[in-house]
Amino acid sequence: MIIDITEKPANHCWVVRLDAFKVNFNSQEEAQAFVGLLKARIEAPHVWPGVDRLVDHTRRTPGRQTAYANGKRVCAAPVE
Repeated sequence: MIIDITEKPANHCWVVRLDAFKVNFNSQEEAQAFVGLLKARIEAPHVWPGVDRLVDHTRRTPGRQTAYANGKRVCAAPVE
């Protein structure tokens, strides 16, 4: 992911670009604080839930993975 900070002189604002997504800030300090927080979250350790961490009402289907999207249960077959 490309993370870049640039100044927009016409609008007097700072733009943080995350690949094609852009976020505007009023000051360079705000933009840098956002980038710092974003990078810290990206670099933080992440734990993937294992089978033992599944909620009781979630059942495994052979050959499929169970996930939750927007609070709704979704089952998807793996792509080969």
